[in-house]
Amino acid sequence: MSLSLLPGKAPLVRDHVAPLIGRYRRDDLLLSGASYSLLARGARTLTGVRLADLPATLEACTTLGRDEVAAGAITFDGTSCRITLCDEVSWSGPLSVRECFRCGHPDWQITPTPSEDDYVKTVELARDRIAAGELDKVVLARTLDLTGRSPVTVRDLLIHLGGRGAHAYAIPLGGERTLVGASPELLVARHGRTVTANPLAGSARRNPADPTQDRVIADRLLMSAKDRREHHLVVDAVRAALAPHCEQLHVPEPALLATPTMWHLSTPITGRLADPAASSLTLAAALHPTPAVCGSPTVAAHAAICDLEGQMGVERDYYAGLVGWQDSAGDGEWAIALRGAVLEGRHQVRLYAGAGIVAGSDPDSELAETNAKFLTMLRALHADIR
Repeated sequence: MSLSLLPGKAPLVRDHVAPLIGRYRRDDLLLSGASYSLLARGARTLTGVRLADLPATLEACTTLGRDEVAAGAITFDGTSCRITLCDEVSWSGPLSVRECFRCGHPDWQITPTPSEDDYVKTVELARDRIAAGELDKVVLARTLDLTGRSPVTVRDLLIHLGGRGAHAYAIPLGGERTLVGASPELLVARHGRTVTANPLAGSARRNPADPTQDRVIADRLLMSAKDRREHHLVVDAVRAALAPHCEQLHVPEPALLATPTMWHLSTPITGRLADPAASSLTLAAALHPTPAVCGSPTVAAHAAICDLEGQMGVERDYYAGLVGWQDSAGDGEWAIALRGAVLEGRHQVRLYAGAGIVAGSDPDSELAETNAKFLTMLRALHADIR
């Protein structure tokens, strides 16, 4: 663990009207949820702390002021983090959907890792392991490296990613690297003794240009035995992780959740904390990683990810980790870092997407699902793939 302490402390700013994106500057943190957005700055940053140790580390290393928050990102494997202790926090309403017509259409050189053929072959290998009884599900990620002539900034991307109910995020990772995206999936939120989670698993690419066909796609997903089986793996894991912390837990039947590019099976779970001292990070540590981003059983799935993604040359780092915030009362929200990318400087971007592989998965369909998930960032970058 390293804790860097820099001088200076700015006053809290509360602003429920002015758009926050216009005030964003390099090294700021911007996070949004369904009903809010926050822009945060701070002089102290925690790095190298394991997710399991973060609740106690935050309590031991600092006492957050009443209006301060700890905000940032945690890696997929939970072994490291980039958490800023923010003493200047601006709150506003949720980011709105905005169109920008001045960004232009830069030419991007796109390099996939692995190649599409190699990803399909790796999905086949994963499916063979599942058939052999080694595991029930594994999530396999792939990346796209984009290099452009025209510069792109975090602010440009945020303009296109805000709104639509997504959890937009921009987290500085040090140097010229910024984690940026718009996740559809809330891992956990804690406000007072109220706990919410919204696991997603089971997906299909939308066709919004044809509303009738789009509805057919949605209904087919809702009735799919394969997708519902995958979804229940996730819901059961979330229920089991939250149950020891909650005196009440409501788990409804799956419903459909729409993003601009995807339909997802969604189960909004609500509960009431048994112990009000359990913070949002305590709950996040109990939940992560869910089968939605890792697989099931967790240990076997994680081993398969390290093996199979390693063979493909994929390093997750913060992809499918956590992004979010926690205040001095332990309230906070943590989303899964999906539909995102790492911006390196102003001309290079690495995009991430993954698909859950279960018995009956079709490798070509899983490849198509990752291509559909890339679209959130590709459209924000004015790039596209077929």
